[in-house]
Amino acid sequence: MKYSYLVPSERISSIGQGCMGIGGEFLRDESKAEEHVHALEVGIDLGLTFLDTAEIYSDGYSEELIGRVAKGKRDKLFIATKFSPENSSYQGVLRAAEGSLRRLQTDYIDLYQIHWPNPTIPIEETMSAMEKLVDEGKVHYIGVSNFSKREMIAAQSSMNENRIVTNQLEYNLFDRFIEQDILLHCRKEKSLVIAYSPLDKGRTTDGDLRRKLLQELSNKYEKTPSQIALNWLISQPSVVVIPKSTNLEHIRQNAEAAGFEISDEDKLRIDEVCTAMPIYISPQEIRVSVSGEGGRSVYQTVEEARANLLRLSPSPLELAEFIRQAEPTKPVRVIPSIDTSDGYTYDLVEGRLRYWAWVLAFNGEKPVPAYVRYD
Repeated sequence: MKYSYLVPSERISSIGQGCMGIGGEFLRDESKAEEHVHALEVGIDLGLTFLDTAEIYSDGYSEELIGRVAKGKRDKLFIATKFSPENSSYQGVLRAAEGSLRRLQTDYIDLYQIHWPNPTIPIEETMSAMEKLVDEGKVHYIGVSNFSKREMIAAQSSMNENRIVTNQLEYNLFDRFIEQDILLHCRKEKSLVIAYSPLDKGRTTDGDLRRKLLQELSNKYEKTPSQIALNWLISQPSVVVIPKSTNLEHIRQNAEAAGFEISDEDKLRIDEVCTAMPIYISPQEIRVSVSGEGGRSVYQTVEEARANLLRLSPSPLELAEFIRQAEPTKPVRVIPSIDTSDGYTYDLVEGRLRYWAWVLAFNGEKPVPAYVRYD
């Protein structure tokens, strides 16, 4: 297994195990608990000892299952978890940490992360609570997730003694948005990027030309296209990956993705071919689905988004203010509409909160940045 260093005295497996979906998506599902526990244990035996979860995953049940897995081998594992943005107040962070510690059945969290930034709560308040947890020995390292360069700088500046050692961000051969600025910033600050969805939820990449290249390299190196993709990602400075799988063969393949070297020439070919450029689409061309992924409710109208009856935190209006400040905004994801009779050209599949925030920020008059997935 290849390893990456958080600090000179602490290393983690460069390929870990993402635990979104372990024990259910956003709702608790005990029907496959034994299968999921076994999958995690197989991964650990193969060297995938870095486990990443969150309090929101399966409403805390993911943490409970990791707690089961960790019994008798806690010192061999590096466990990371995250608290939700609505818990970003000083007391909220402390309560969330206690809940995670209880569910994980451990007295310390290796890496504690802010899942999403919350502009309604001063970052100084949030980071003060994080430092208290470190001082008490309940947390070893502090990380963030989905933070922009500006947000990361603000969070680091607000701390007295500790350093942000990670930023967890989506990064794969389809979505390379972080290469605009945050990836370089993390390298400069010696913070690891934890790449979530490194295989784009099993799709790896899109387009005939990109797939043809990955298949060619797959044949050359006698590895799967997914292994080529993972290997390319961890060959980038300061990048580790957390693919999620409960398929035992896929877990084995994930572990073996660190066991070979892609030539510099082939890395350059991947870099040049496997990139998706966002386009800008009028909000009037985008249809918002009735239900969200993982059973989450979504807003259907701008009025609903403005009212925020689902009490999303940050709310679409709060995020809209952030967008108006010209911070680079991660594109939403859309697919071409099959039925265009009602005037919609695309269906929104990811980034519903960002979509409504963008609409509110510019009164629906400015095109939305979007990645289009055609297949």
